[in-house]
Amino acid sequence: MHRVVFVLFLAACAGDAPKSEPTDSSGVTSTSSVTSPTGDAVGRCDYVNAFSQSDECKEYLGSGWTVDAATTDCTAPSPGSEPGAFLEGVTCDRESILGECIVGEGTPEHTVLVFPGEYGDSCDGLELGCTFAGGTFVPSPICEGATGGGGGGSTVFQQFEQICVPPIEGEPAGAGPDGEVCTWQAISGATEEGRYFADYADCSAVLTQRPYWGASASADTAPDDPRLSDPTWVAEYEWVTDQVEASACICCHSTTEAPDGEASGWYIEAGPIWTDTFDDDGMAMMAGWVDSSVFGAFEAEDNNGFSRERAGSPTTDEDRMIAFFEGELARRGLTREDFVDTPPFGGPLYDQLEYVPDACADGLGVAADGTITWAGGDARYVYVLEADANPPGVPPNLDLPEGTVWRLDVDWTADPVASGLTYGDTLPDTWQRWPEDGSAPELMAGETYYLYVLADIYLPLTRCLFTVE
Repeated sequence: MHRVVFVLFLAACAGDAPKSEPTDSSGVTSTSSVTSPTGDAVGRCDYVNAFSQSDECKEYLGSGWTVDAATTDCTAPSPGSEPGAFLEGVTCDRESILGECIVGEGTPEHTVLVFPGEYGDSCDGLELGCTFAGGTFVPSPICEGATGGGGGGSTVFQQFEQICVPPIEGEPAGAGPDGEVCTWQAISGATEEGRYFADYADCSAVLTQRPYWGASASADTAPDDPRLSDPTWVAEYEWVTDQVEASACICCHSTTEAPDGEASGWYIEAGPIWTDTFDDDGMAMMAGWVDSSVFGAFEAEDNNGFSRERAGSPTTDEDRMIAFFEGELARRGLTREDFVDTPPFGGPLYDQLEYVPDACADGLGVAADGTITWAGGDARYVYVLEADANPPGVPPNLDLPEGTVWRLDVDWTADPVASGLTYGDTLPDTWQRWPEDGSAPELMAGETYYLYVLADIYLPLTRCLFTVE
């Protein structure tokens, strides 16, 4: 369920993201009836989504599922969640549901996720999360009338912006022009060491860049914990706290900055030792034992000295940060070997970077006259890549892969663009992100290219290979 929970974590904070037609993994539009087929299930898994704290249900329908395999899948806890309860030979209840997500229909891994509920305020988020899972969302009557937000919705990904402002009163001059403090208003950004991120950047922009769900963890730390009497440990703990407070992590992981004061999982105000709010997987990520590189990172020289090539949080000293969290993991009796089978953090973000495209079908691609055709809905990012290029990931370091031939971006305040635009052309409120200068390179007849179109960051619509006529 690790993938499922992360998918719905993404959906949870999608909120009013622009809606699109349900798509399969290649971006081709799919249609389904309001009531999905259930067939004969091996069984079902009842679990609580770790981020939304909502009851959910998963049916195992494909021929590849055995009772043992389904039981293992159901009872293997994902980060921050409890094991699910498997019921053999039983389908999910559908007395009052928001909808279903059909995943892998017709394959041995066919499953259906069922979302109980009576109110339609989360319908768009569920559809978005289902798309991440490579599934088709089938709304119930409650969700059939739900509508998404427009082009200027606050949950559209706001591209990173570097903000330079004077230091707040009482703080020293900054390293920027005229003594200003320059900070990337970005989820992977950090302000200058010793300062507080939210004093120099806007968390409301950051919250559009990484899904958020309020689900604060608890720390069962004794008030007389011996760590608190160890001056060496306390000094390192305070340094780690200062490092985190200088980064955009506090936008989600501080009760002061998170929406409605509800942090997402671990949070820095928890006492007496806030790092105890990490679950084991999260702490392993902080120590670099579990890969989180798909979340993206700045170069240290462009981020006030903060990097995260190995550690899970931006820091000016990765070795020191890693050593602290390795010590906390050792305190829990855990070693690196305990996490060798833990998948990289990122769920669908990781899957996107591993995606292998097929040939375009049904007229998708770039025609001889330059018309670009895609399926799945309107787009904010349109790429034409070399055929063997890596798929684009998240900014700032993964969204312009080597082999990008042309990229068009839509301003986050504007409406997305419809299929049918012309290769190399720009429209109002759009700009050519690549090449940075000059016109789009000519596409060579007989050559194969990779069309990659996204509804927004994280949300691919069409990903396929086309050959120029």
